[in-house]
Amino acid sequence: MAGAASGHSFRKEGSLPGHKSRVFDICWSPAQPLRLASVGETCACIWSVDDAAGRVSFPGTELMRVCWHPDGNHVLIGDGQGKICVHAAADGEQTAVLDASSEDEVYGLKVLSSDGLLAAGVGNTMQLWDLTKATMTTKVTLAPAQGGVVFGGEHRNPDAKSYVFGLEARGRILSVALSDGTVRLMDSETLQVLASLNEHARRGAGAFTTALSPTSPLLVSCDGQGTVLLWDLRSLGQGPLAETHSSAGAVHAAAFVPAGDGASEQLVTGGDDRRLRLHELSGARALETVGSVSVLSPVLCVDVAPDAAPPRLASGGGSGGLLSDATVALWRVDSKEDGSAAEGAAKKRQRQEEEDEDEAEDEGDAKSEKGTQKKPPADATAACEKCMPCQG
Repeated sequence: MAGAASGHSFRKEGSLPGHKSRVFDICWSPAQPLRLASVGETCACIWSVDDAAGRVSFPGTELMRVCWHPDGNHVLIGDGQGKICVHAAADGEQTAVLDASSEDEVYGLKVLSSDGLLAAGVGNTMQLWDLTKATMTTKVTLAPAQGGVVFGGEHRNPDAKSYVFGLEARGRILSVALSDGTVRLMDSETLQVLASLNEHARRGAGAFTTALSPTSPLLVSCDGQGTVLLWDLRSLGQGPLAETHSSAGAVHAAAFVPAGDGASEQLVTGGDDRRLRLHELSGARALETVGSVSVLSPVLCVDVAPDAAPPRLASGGGSGGLLSDATVALWRVDSKEDGSAAEGAAKKRQRQEEEDEDEAEDEGDAKSEKGTQKKPPADATAACEKCMPCQG
């Protein structure tokens, strides 16, 4: 674990075992802050993170994306067979199935409104669904960008299709990361393309994930070569505000960490380099790494819990190889001040414990003087001497 100039660090709160192979996506419940859903290669899990026994799990194959239903009591899961399944969070029972495609995977899933409007990225299409009627209302095919990356090569992708790899939503804006290296901003009500960012494509890399800040006009995009770009939605034509690069492969996950308690908004990323990184976002230090922690396997997904202080996040991933960590990890993002406060509180508790022990010893001595003055046997004295360091 490492903190940089501003003294930030990741503090691991715990691990949630349940997955046996790679974890592809994670989503905190917006309605119940201590509930978390995760999906992966072989199963889905719904956790109550404050209850060690509070896990619901059920099997599945290539479960790619997950989000919470607007009612807060169900989750939506998109899979590798093109289906979007609705499951009850209480017991995992499947209650509905939406057939999004017969041949393509679901790689994007976002609830857009409390009325049940759902956006789905499926193959090379974007779709809008009305969950109340279980019907698709709009579908748009995303044409490949001229000069873009041909995912899989021409022999495997002769039509040069541009596949959805990542999807984020904020208000009327959808941000879609595509395999051709473009990030397309779309109107969430009409699916009209409002802007196309081609910087990753220009560098010959597919766009793997994207994130939109919930509180500021910032957008982040990440690619298969390890580049992270920071954009201002008010000045997209001027190019990215800042960039950083991982030399160890793709960046698969990104999420904004909200500002709070005097701290500014930050960004967390993870990928093939097996590290979670915390980035500054303001001024000349934009995208500078201010904290990081190493993990056993590549990070494939990350999500920040709503309204948590200090910020809490969950991460998941795995390698699919012999050495692969498929647990879901829980983290807190601590500032230097948070660490100092925690250290001060610990010292205060230690001083209080020592004072209580001294008082107890004084009371014991007084009682001994009033009673018989028998000297304890040698073996009892030795036992006390051995125990005291443990009590201390």
